[in-house]
Amino acid sequence: MDHKTVLLPRQGQVVQLRQTEPLRVDVAGGGPVGLAFACTLKSLLGRQVSVRVHDRRWTRRGDRVVWRGPAEGNNRREQVVTLQSNVWAALPSVVRQRLFAPGKFSEMWPLGPDSPESKGRPRNIKIRWIEDALLDLAQDTYGIELVPAAYVKPERWDGLHVLAVADGARSATRDSLREFFGTPSRELFSVDGSPLDEHVLGIRVNAKVPDEHTVPLTVGQNRFLFNSLGGGFINMRLTAEEASEIVALGENGPVSCIGRFGCTMRPSGTRFVCDRHRAVFKPSVDKLSYLWPRILDGLRFFGVGAADVVGITSFTLGMTQMSKFTAQLAPSTFGFLLGDAANSLHFWPGRGLNTGLKSALSLAVNLQKRWRGSAFRAADFAQHEGIMQQLQYREKSRAWTTMLMPDSEGVPRGIEDRIREGLQGPFDRAALVRTLFERVIDIKKRLADRMGSLATDEWYYGRINALDTRTLKVLVESGAWITREIGGEEVEIPSAAPEPVRRGLSLVS
Repeated sequence: MDHKTVLLPRQGQVVQLRQTEPLRVDVAGGGPVGLAFACTLKSLLGRQVSVRVHDRRWTRRGDRVVWRGPAEGNNRREQVVTLQSNVWAALPSVVRQRLFAPGKFSEMWPLGPDSPESKGRPRNIKIRWIEDALLDLAQDTYGIELVPAAYVKPERWDGLHVLAVADGARSATRDSLREFFGTPSRELFSVDGSPLDEHVLGIRVNAKVPDEHTVPLTVGQNRFLFNSLGGGFINMRLTAEEASEIVALGENGPVSCIGRFGCTMRPSGTRFVCDRHRAVFKPSVDKLSYLWPRILDGLRFFGVGAADVVGITSFTLGMTQMSKFTAQLAPSTFGFLLGDAANSLHFWPGRGLNTGLKSALSLAVNLQKRWRGSAFRAADFAQHEGIMQQLQYREKSRAWTTMLMPDSEGVPRGIEDRIREGLQGPFDRAALVRTLFERVIDIKKRLADRMGSLATDEWYYGRINALDTRTLKVLVESGAWITREIGGEEVEIPSAAPEPVRRGLSLVS
């Protein structure tokens, strides 16, 4: 390792300082986790670290790197996510200030184990804003090298100390390194030998009611999840039969679009059309569609109309198990899986990005503590690997329980079976309205002292009584959120917030 010696005066004497060559770090993937890791590490180590981030979804315009748009083949994510206060409070202050600008977040969810009163309530924030804000921060404040191209495994590591793999659940970088990390397994998240997947429709809307008012409605059932920020997403879980209706129609028939590429269908008159393929969302024009009336009922449940829908997309959720998250790629190079490349989760419990940021914070603080200008050893990352294993167990156990919820007899039942049973008779409308209303009001009472003002009982009754009878039965059959079963202690992570920015110089004598 090369060193540079610097002599500086201090109170009448000369102090010798040693300036080491910087820690060299590559990041594969410039989404929220990859950028948060890069910015956090730079805030902790300053000139002691050289960071380079790769992402194929970027392009260069003038002297800046920006996100590609739909015309360039990149469909930006519009979802609203919830960050727990244990997570957002652990971010460096510069990162927090950039992310939580006025008007860019809201607080609709209650306090809980991962959002204690001492740190504040969970915060809703748009993924797109996180990506934009952190990309600007990386360029304007930290001078991080940004490469608008996919990361390619080098033939030789040539002095690279760290590779952070954060390019998503289908990580090409992780796959190219399977000899080091192994292959993700779906065996533990299977039923009768078949991996359990869920089909979800994402409906982006402009909301008309205060964000907090919808919380008891969301918590009272498991068919729809509304995460709002003066608008937001209504996520709708589907049966296989309903998912088969997720078809885009072109001039000459079905087009590989919403179901395959994750395209967003946007309103065009009374239809919903893909910007990229000009294909039409079939349920919105099919008078015989079973799915479309159920979509409209979900909107009605949250006080939203069809005219308030901004876009519709779909995705499939499933989980895999990793054997390890840390690997020695070369004598002086270590690789780490972060974010969805490490722990891709079912989002219903609201821990996907939180888990990703926890992994990024853990690694950044670990590197800051262990970097001394010489090669790392495997033992340097024992604590980080332990945290990653804890996160995998804690969050995937939580998510799996929401996918295969126990019924009143304790027997696991998939949400698809619950929805399908709810769509079948017999129906007692009065009993269904009463059951769901009592459930929602009980949730409202339990949450009242942990969050802001909620709507009146009459407002909730109106939302419930306006639903179609079949929708009512589906919501009753789907059950309320199993907060007790998935609650409990959370995985603690080291905080980057109080750490000082290092300047690249260290005292030796």
